[in-house]
Amino acid sequence: MPVPPMHIPSAASTAAFVVIVAAVVGMLVVGTARAGVRLGEPPAQALRWTVGTAAGALVWLALTGLVSWSGVLAADTLPPRALFFFTGSLAVALAFALTRPGARLAAGVPIAALVGFHAFRLPLELVLHSWYRQGTVPIQMTYEACNLDILTGVAAVLAGLWLWRRGPSRPLVWAFNLLGTALLVNVATIAVLSSPVPFRHFTKEPAVLLAFHLPYGWIVPFCVGAALAGHVIVFRWLARPAA
Repeated sequence: MPVPPMHIPSAASTAAFVVIVAAVVGMLVVGTARAGVRLGEPPAQALRWTVGTAAGALVWLALTGLVSWSGVLAADTLPPRALFFFTGSLAVALAFALTRPGARLAAGVPIAALVGFHAFRLPLELVLHSWYRQGTVPIQMTYEACNLDILTGVAAVLAGLWLWRRGPSRPLVWAFNLLGTALLVNVATIAVLSSPVPFRHFTKEPAVLLAFHLPYGWIVPFCVGAALAGHVIVFRWLARPAA
């Protein structure tokens, strides 16, 4: 089965998207390094964590990019391979957040930074809106319709600054994380129901085909997956005893 055709967006919006993905990876690596310092790890141990995280992120970039580029997701199978790509990406994100790497970030990164990390969702939503205007994604993937994840990005900026200036506030962190998680589940559900799957719900609009094309397929593992991991890590911070 050939790769479903998609209207390729402008070079400027594509570059903006790649910059957002690079920023997510960069924040992950910097956060890992920062955690080692705050946890008082020996320099060699902290360096191993940082290098290992950077190498793992680059391998994941290459692997997921190859999957999108290869056309393997377009195979006519049941269930669709794109659905495995989506769920597999989220499983990797959850595994990262629920194991030692996520624990280090929850313990060693200031909560203002853990919340502020989600600010990447603000420019991402602006890019998605641009792609809607260009005919790449349907309207339900934007804040003009069902996707209100831009509120998470705005809240991350405001809450992150408040936490940075005033110090930890568990009620504020709870409110932010519950809101962001709910909006993430909402947009992820919309994306799946807008994709070319047998149970597709949004049939009057163009299908979401980002996963079938490089670099746009990175939106699943490095935007949706990163947001999911970020929320789980904040929940892990909340589960820690209050200082």
